[in-house]
Amino acid sequence: MHAIRGPLLVAISGGPDSTALLLALHEIGIAISAAHINHHLRGAESDADQEFVRELCARLGIALRIADGSLDPDQIRRHGIEAAARDVRHARLQEIRRETGASHIATGHQKNDQAETILMRLMTGGGLAGLRGIHPVRADGVVRPLLDVSRAEIETFLRQRGVVTRIDRSNSDPRFLRNRVRALLTQFDANVIDNLAAIARQAREQWTIMEEIVDRFDTGKPSRDETRFKTFPPEPWLRRALLHRHIRRLDPNSRDVSAADLERLASELDSMKRVSVTRNLELLRRRGEWILRLKPEPVDEFEIELNVGDAVFIPEIAATIQIRQPATGHRPRFQLPADSTPKFTIRNRRKGDRFQPLGMRREKKLKDFLIDRKIPSEFRDRIPLVLWRGKIVLLAGVEVSEAFKITGEGEVYEVAIEETHQDQEGVQRQTDRQADR
Repeated sequence: MHAIRGPLLVAISGGPDSTALLLALHEIGIAISAAHINHHLRGAESDADQEFVRELCARLGIALRIADGSLDPDQIRRHGIEAAARDVRHARLQEIRRETGASHIATGHQKNDQAETILMRLMTGGGLAGLRGIHPVRADGVVRPLLDVSRAEIETFLRQRGVVTRIDRSNSDPRFLRNRVRALLTQFDANVIDNLAAIARQAREQWTIMEEIVDRFDTGKPSRDETRFKTFPPEPWLRRALLHRHIRRLDPNSRDVSAADLERLASELDSMKRVSVTRNLELLRRRGEWILRLKPEPVDEFEIELNVGDAVFIPEIAATIQIRQPATGHRPRFQLPADSTPKFTIRNRRKGDRFQPLGMRREKKLKDFLIDRKIPSEFRDRIPLVLWRGKIVLLAGVEVSEAFKITGEGEVYEVAIEETHQDQEGVQRQTDRQADR
């Protein structure tokens, strides 16, 4: 077991591995507390797991925190149930760690888990980086003290103490790749487990050197949702390594990117326009640079009636829009005919929409106009359209219609949009910035 000093927060599910970890750390006298995250995925069984953990910690005199780990259906759909549960679990554990002042979070991953991980990554691809497997110590404070301990040794440890733990039946569900791999490895002796686990240790040792080389060629400019590259090195293995590094940074759950995927991406860099990388990532080339980014969430249709002076929040684009009079001149403005009823519709685009751009005598397809203005497709459904009597008056943040431009003959109005999330750009700034690229 790795030499670790407390206080430690032990993540305990009630299963054999995490229970053995809790008992072992308690017996050797390391200062610990415990945390149990209930995902409520197995109904009464999940509640029984929680009660087992509660009784065990009470008997040992170990402080226990229990947190709700209910999953977001959108995250399940986007990442899969295993990844969604892992994300919630780690988030709750980190919250408890901060609240309790623990130095690290200890989890019960053991040698068989490591062997299963290596075999899975050999099967699905991922290169040398993927073969590093489960890390004993992570940068976010998660440690795995049992990585050198086999499942058989854990079972013996528990049996000697007369401890019967909880069993998660989903761990034998063949729909999950790890469970199929686990069943396969039971057919081999302990040497196979040792050899597979040793691959992870060797890969981590060699990766230190590889990382230094990759660092020298990494020109990527990372932000929260994307990485931009001005250049890529000509060597295929370096291209693959750089892509894999930033794929995993943006989408830590990207288990579906394989060695073949990386090879394909690296070979197509010079000729590509836009390709899907994983379920959540895409890579595109635009104006002399490559952009690896999270795929934008699709925007649902919205349509709202709006009177002058009223403000309405549009959840689909997380923005508040208001039409004001008199106009100040600091916002996009348009004009209605004199004595018109100022009642408007705010919606996003629909198939067949037509728009009359400034300076043009006739309408054209809105889709064609947006393409001509080089507004990326992912932003087009986010643009609020202001309509009056069924006519598009203005594309917020983009352009006013020729038919509603300021002529001095009629009432002048302005459109104000306020983004409610501080970490997201407003629609107008977003479209302007994209159109300028």
